[in-house]
This record gives sequence, C-alpha cells and structure tokens, in this order.
Amino acid sequence: MKRNLFIALVWLLCCGCALQGAEQMNPQDQESAKKEIGEVVGVIFQSLEKMDVEALFRSYSDACGFILINTEGVMINLPMARFGHAEWFKSLSSLKITPFKEEFRFLPGNIVLCAWQGKFEMTMKTGAQLAIDKFGVTFVFSRIDGLWQVIYQHSSSLPPLPLKP
Repeated sequence: MKRNLFIALVWLLCCGCALQGAEQMNPQDQESAKKEIGEVVGVIFQSLEKMDVEALFRSYSDACGFILINTEGVMINLPMARFGHAEWFKSLSSLKITPFKEEFRFLPGNIVLCAWQGKFEMTMKTGAQLAIDKFGVTFVFSRIDGLWQVIYQHSSSLPPLPLKP
C-alpha cells in the first residue's frame, strides 16, 4: 500500500512539474507575442517579395525538425524548402503579396499558431502575369533563444490564374 502511494505521489509530482513548464501566456504576453510575430511574418513576406531566400529563412528554425507542407501537399524539410523557393524565384521577375487577414492562437509552452490569408500576384520571366486570389499559410512559432521562429508551416492556395489586362 505504501509503495503504491509512493509511486502515485512521485507520478503526480513529475506530471505537475511537466505541466508547470507548459503554462498558457497571460494576456499581456499574448499581445506582445502578436506584435513580435506579426513583425516576423512581415519580414517573411517582404523577403518573398524581394525573392531573397537567405533573408526569408532567417526566421525559420530546424531545432525541432522543421516541416513545411507546400501548396502541392508535399511535406519537405528546411533545406528542401530553401532549394524549392530558390528555384521558384528563378522563374519570377516580380511578386506582390497583399495580406487580408491574420489570426493567432496561443498554445501552452510558448507555441503560437499564426493563420494568414492573402493574395499573390506574380510576373513570370516569360512575361505571363498570374494571381493567386486565395493563399493561406499556417505558421507554428516557438520562442527559441529569445526569438520567435517558424518551426512548422502549411501553405495552401487556389491554382494561379492569369491576370486580366
């Protein structure tokens, strides 16, 4: 009986310590995180518009085994994401991004989901002009070494359509 009680107390102690490290952010911390993450998302989309792969991926971390699910539904790692974006940028002469909506969800353990919706307008090096009127991205952020970093991303979109002259 004493042995079972001792095991139960140790188990509760361990679970209690684990759960304490995963507390929910208070409202002030959430507002601060929204501002900071919003700035990171802004830099990500500015880097996309500039077609600068190095600047784009500075806000991403492979510390947790980064995963990106691209618009084709393919799951890729960070090096593959860098390579894929570099190849995509080679086909573009310009890219304009218009944000529509951004929402945040706060999870225990300093994990934040940022859902983003917007529009992409692209001019290809061939001269073709395309638009993706509905583009969505879910970023999962974690605070790593004092910075909000993307540890997971899922992108989805409608197929690009030619822009009307």
